[in-house]
Amino acid sequence: MGINHVIQKRLLTSAKSFVPKDGWRPGETPLRMVGLILCLEDSSELDLIKRVKKLFTDQGAACHICIFRKDQKLVIPEEVIDDDTILLSSDSINWYGAVRPGCAEFLVHESFDLMLNLSKEYFFSTSYLAALTNATIKIGRYIHPHSSYRLVLGTNDHDNSDAFFELLERCLHFVRFE
Repeated sequence: MGINHVIQKRLLTSAKSFVPKDGWRPGETPLRMVGLILCLEDSSELDLIKRVKKLFTDQGAACHICIFRKDQKLVIPEEVIDDDTILLSSDSINWYGAVRPGCAEFLVHESFDLMLNLSKEYFFSTSYLAALTNATIKIGRYIHPHSSYRLVLGTNDHDNSDAFFELLERCLHFVRFE
């Protein structure tokens, strides 16, 4: 185990202690603020971002998005980027994978009712941001020993965004958004 893994493990373990005890309760209080985090590996995931954002905004919830681009050459269409979206790249993280100060402050300082990490696979930077986020409920797509998710939505085909979106819709069907 290298020094990077030791530092990352300690950061994730300490960040898990920031999980709030009270806040949004599904079915009892309206969902107002949603945070989405995604490690974008290819353009096929852009449709998932648009669909998930539309799911929440159509119900009146504010949706803030943080996209980490692994490939700097990947073009993100303007309809995905707005005032509530930040783009991170390899320049936004330090040598051990933590996001540099000032790059994603709104995710750490804002209070979210729900936070979704839409990344298909474990990526330390997005996992650490998700752990630091002040969200009542955190949902992820993968199981990791140091994750801070209360719910993990997995499908047999983790590359299938349609299957994941359908599963997410089913789970959120029982949540009152008003």
